[in-house]
Amino acid sequence: MTGDERKQKAEDLCKKLSGQQSIFKKVNSSQKAATHAGYVVAYNIAKSNKALSDGEFVKYCMLKVCDNLCPDKTKDFETVSLSRKTVTSRIEVIDKNILSQLESRIAQFKFCSITMDECTDINDTAQLLLFIRCVDKNFSITEELACMRSLKGTTTGSDIFHEFLEGLSTLKVPITSICSITTDGAQSMTGTKSGFVGIFNQEYPENNVVFLHYVIHQDALRRSALDMKPVLDVIVKLVNAIRSRGLTHRQFREFLDSMQSEYSDLLYYSKVRWLSAGRVFERVWQLKDEIVSFFQEKQWFVECEILEDTVWLSDFAFFTDLLCHLNKLNVKMQGKNQFIDDIWGHIRSFKLQLVLFADQLAKNDLSHFPRLNSIAPVMKDKLRSYEDSLRRLRVEFERRFQNFSAIEKDLDVFSMPFNVDCETVKPDLQLELIELQCNTQLKQLFLNVPKLEF
Repeated sequence: MTGDERKQKAEDLCKKLSGQQSIFKKVNSSQKAATHAGYVVAYNIAKSNKALSDGEFVKYCMLKVCDNLCPDKTKDFETVSLSRKTVTSRIEVIDKNILSQLESRIAQFKFCSITMDECTDINDTAQLLLFIRCVDKNFSITEELACMRSLKGTTTGSDIFHEFLEGLSTLKVPITSICSITTDGAQSMTGTKSGFVGIFNQEYPENNVVFLHYVIHQDALRRSALDMKPVLDVIVKLVNAIRSRGLTHRQFREFLDSMQSEYSDLLYYSKVRWLSAGRVFERVWQLKDEIVSFFQEKQWFVECEILEDTVWLSDFAFFTDLLCHLNKLNVKMQGKNQFIDDIWGHIRSFKLQLVLFADQLAKNDLSHFPRLNSIAPVMKDKLRSYEDSLRRLRVEFERRFQNFSAIEKDLDVFSMPFNVDCETVKPDLQLELIELQCNTQLKQLFLNVPKLEF
């Protein structure tokens, strides 16, 4: 073969090889896309708490849509594997990947805060939830549900402490990096001897951890400061009388529809939901006239007497107004990117509001209790009782959140660094704080951007 022929032959072979490689690349690219799509579906199934077998139904729907929109792509959709077994394995892979990402981030964290919550699931198994919020050297914040540990048998302070250490060990979180631990305020958590806090301090006597307690658990506050049981029991009984019977429930909803009511149903009360009591009370109050008419139509006169009892109705109105105020406080303190100084500000504001409410009730001023005001005049002994309840609630707020008061000066440095007296802060912060306060550009930036960006 001449030189030109050899050259032409080599070019032809290169073209054939390139064509064959493009076929493999196309197939490989299609397989990757199908696998990625399978992981996306599996992730959303897990995130939405759907059954693992739903993947097959999702694929069936995808194929039906494909038949109508892009029939030529049917084979591509058929290659997406969404069987129960495949979805399960992919969710496990995603879980391991997320855990490994969290572990790699934890290794770079300088400080972290732990939030603990112990609750019981539908199988009566106690579950300990650990939430972690950390910051690295670049002030990048990570907030995640770190782990969930099942508590077998008892739920004493030692049991919780053991599972707490196991959870930290799994994530490789060093004890020395923890700056604060927030608990749910239960005795097994807060006990100074046999509770989690006491055991932690015994095991790590040199720790600098600040212990705080949840600010959005209403049940503990109600039990210790408010005698709501007589009202709550009646409300739960009334709701259950209507909703627990299928026929009665249907008739009640039809009755509300015929009355052109703003609401179509009552709400169930749930202890594990923070805002539940307030919402249930508010809904029953808004529908109390319709409920009375419905009971009269059904000739349930005993239930009617309760809702027409002015003394009980007065208590019902007061607690409904108070729970609405508590719910507003709770909503303000929920959500991501909430800093502790913001939460402490909401608590201080509400404590002052409680003082205002009590002082106004003492003067027969019901400005901030619209439902109670709607059934005025209220008996003086009742107003005195409500005033005492508000003052007890404020004392309970002071007791439960006294740890916040202990770190209030440190919070001031964080929340308003330009207004803090440098002599009142720690010596290692004084020089840096003076430089910060003298920088007009940083002061302007602090005023114009969120703290997270600053």
